[in-house]
Parts: sequence; C-alpha cells; structure tokens
Amino acid sequence: MIKNNDKISENQLSILLFTTMLGAGVLSLPADVAKAAGPNGLIVILLGGLVALIFARIISFVASKFPTETFVEYSEKIMTKPVSVLLTIFLIVYFLIFCSLNLRIFGEVAKSYLLNSTPIEVIMITLIFTSAYIVRYGIEPIARMSEILFPVMVIPTMIILLPALTDIDLSNFLPVLRISPLRLAKGILQTTYSFVGFEILYVIFPYIQLGNKLKKSINVSFFSIIFFYLYITFFTIGIFGYKETSVQLWPLLTVIKSINFPGFFIENLESLIMGIWTFAVFTSISAFHYAATLSLSKLIKAREHSYLVIPLVPVIYFMALIPESIVEVYRYASYATYLTLFFVIILPLLMWAIVKLRHGGER
Repeated sequence: MIKNNDKISENQLSILLFTTMLGAGVLSLPADVAKAAGPNGLIVILLGGLVALIFARIISFVASKFPTETFVEYSEKIMTKPVSVLLTIFLIVYFLIFCSLNLRIFGEVAKSYLLNSTPIEVIMITLIFTSAYIVRYGIEPIARMSEILFPVMVIPTMIILLPALTDIDLSNFLPVLRISPLRLAKGILQTTYSFVGFEILYVIFPYIQLGNKLKKSINVSFFSIIFFYLYITFFTIGIFGYKETSVQLWPLLTVIKSINFPGFFIENLESLIMGIWTFAVFTSISAFHYAATLSLSKLIKAREHSYLVIPLVPVIYFMALIPESIVEVYRYASYATYLTLFFVIILPLLMWAIVKLRHGGER
C-alpha cells in the first residue's frame, strides 16, 4: 500500500524529470554534439530531445494502463513472468550503471576543479551516502528537493553566461544542415545520453497523483531541458566554434572560466558553476538510486524499499571505480548509450505494440 505522503503531483513530476535528465552529461554535451554534427549541434539537440519526448510519452502510455503497478508487475502481464524477471534485472543494472557513471564523473570533475587534494573515493562516498539518506525516505522528498534546487540550478547558470553574448560568432553555426542524413541520425542517437533519466517513468507511475496534466507535465519537462541544453550549447559553440569545442572534455566549464563578469564579487565563476552542478548530479543520482532500489524491492517482494538502499551503496561505489581513467569513463558511457537504445526505444515500442493489440478496443 502506498501512503499519501509517498505521492508526488504532476507538477513535481515535471521538475523531477528535468533534474534527473540534467545530470553529469550536461558538462560534455556541447563537445558530444560538436563531434557528432559539427556546426549543426543545436539542430541535433532539438531533434534528439523531440525523439526522446516521443518515447517518454510511449512509456507513460504503457505505464498508465497499469496505474497502480510498477514495471515489475505490469511487464509480467504484458510479456510473461520469466521475461519480466529478466527485463527487471537488466533494468535494475541499467539504473545502477547510470548512477555509478554520474557518481564517477562527479568525482573526477570535483577533484579537478574544487577538491584537488581530496581522494576521489572520499568525494564519491560522501555523495552516494548523502543520496542514500534521502532515497530511504521515498520519492516525495526527492521530488521536493528537486523543486527547491531547480531554480538554484537553472537561473544562475543562465545569468552567468549572458556577459559572453557579445563574444558569440554566429558564423560558427554555418553551414546549416550541410550534413548527410546518416551523420545527422547518428548525432541524434549520440545525444540520447544527455536525455537519459526519463526512464524512471517505468517504475514511479504508482507514486504520481494522476490528474489530467500528465502529458503536459512530461512535455514541459522536455521542452525546458531542450531549451536549457540549446542555451548552453549556443554559448559554447558560438564562442569556441565546433572544432575547438569538440576537443574539450568539459567545454561548459571552459566557457565559464573565460567570462569576465563586470563588477562581480566572485572571482572563480567555475567554482560557483561547480556548486550548482553538484546539485544537478545529486538529484540525478538520487532518482536513479531510488528507481533501482524500488525495482529490486518489487522484484524480491521486500516489504519496504528502504531496506535495500544501503546494500546498493557499495555496489554503485565499486561500479563507479571500475573505469581506470576519465577517458575510460566516457568510453563506458558510450557503451551504455547502446543499452539506452533498448530501454528507451526498443522496449517501449515492443510493450506499446503488445498493449495496443490486447487493449486496442478499450478506451
């Protein structure tokens, strides 16, 4: 039985989806799209975001047919129990992979820009245990935390970039659409990692107070994150050009470092952005951690998901330590993108087709 204080509103869902998608990938996004599509990076983000929105709506359509059940229960009804168990195990691993990737990237960036003398293990342990604390109390505190941190993350980032407006060279976005359809499609595919996070819709549906604004809430979260990604990529490629952007590891931080904010009392603007970005990674990790824990608890029929939060902490921690360097981290992230294709595109389409065939005549 789900308690009332474990429910989130549709407006909270909108913000939760935004903060979950806005994770570690935002720092490398301009470089990723510059490599994939050159000067057409903004177009790739727009199209990639719209494609992701379509599949988020498909997942929500399937889940809405079983509003009181999580993926573990309704996938059994759609695709038989053995297939459901297998898919749930892969889904848990999938959530843990993205949780650990976010954790490791956070550790690497924090050590490089803020905590040079602190062992990366200490940085990661601190973050994952802080995440575990809030995950134990369920989705409602995570959503409330996202509501509080949302304006703190978005508004200062957008304001800080404004003084660099005069440094933007619009010719860096030319030529427009002089790119092969295959390369454009590949670029859209590669931006998928930046929109990873909406898959929590698979498991959180029973915890949403459903009204008549669900579609609108999902649309708002996606158009907001698309606009935010377009905004920071516009500044990054507009200032550096796509060639220079594509060879940088975290081009957004380089842009921030180059900004001269007239009369500003904070010298190290990148430290301020790092603080803001820490909130983004924290909310993203918490959502993935919660989704993995909830799915596992439903799979083994545990009484409370909170019993499994701490046991998953060392799993996430050691998974985060597997890559030997930051280069390997991003290589593993590119491998994970292929796993994303299954859970974001193939599985929703398969489940949608089965549900439509079985419930085609129902309204």
